[in-house]
Amino acid sequence: MFANVWQVGYVATDLDRAMEEAAQTLGLEHCIEVPTDTAEFVVDGEVRPWETRIAMGSRGGLIVEIIEPVRGEVGFYRDYLPQDGSYGLRLHHLAAFMEPGDEAWAAMEGVLAGAGLKVDSLVLIPGRVRAGYVDTSAQLGHWMEICQLQPDDIATFTGIVRDSS
Repeated sequence: MFANVWQVGYVATDLDRAMEEAAQTLGLEHCIEVPTDTAEFVVDGEVRPWETRIAMGSRGGLIVEIIEPVRGEVGFYRDYLPQDGSYGLRLHHLAAFMEPGDEAWAAMEGVLAGAGLKVDSLVLIPGRVRAGYVDTSAQLGHWMEICQLQPDDIATFTGIVRDSS
């Protein structure tokens, strides 16, 4: 699962404040909010309400994602934030990429099943990405996100890395 790790995902109670903090503490001088309106969140084959604000930046080629859970199916993000509602910026997941296609996805699911794991939910953006969240919190203390990136998303992330140099 750690092959091809390309992104570190954080959750925050306040995206704007987290972006400022990330600039100061993580060196993310070029961190931009990205649209999420075309994303679908899927659990057990069913599209669920899911609203987030997301920003992306890069440091040394590694993509840093910051997610503010807003409403809907966002409890697995909020579980990592301070329970008293105070400000927080916390590690949530590592993301790995894999080759695109249904055959590769099925093979990955087989590997997960062999380890007693599964894709718990999906984020789908047509023509851009299929990302599966795998709950590895009991074993590793964080989630894993496994991404099949399409050319448009690869170009977007390449631009974020380039603009952050």
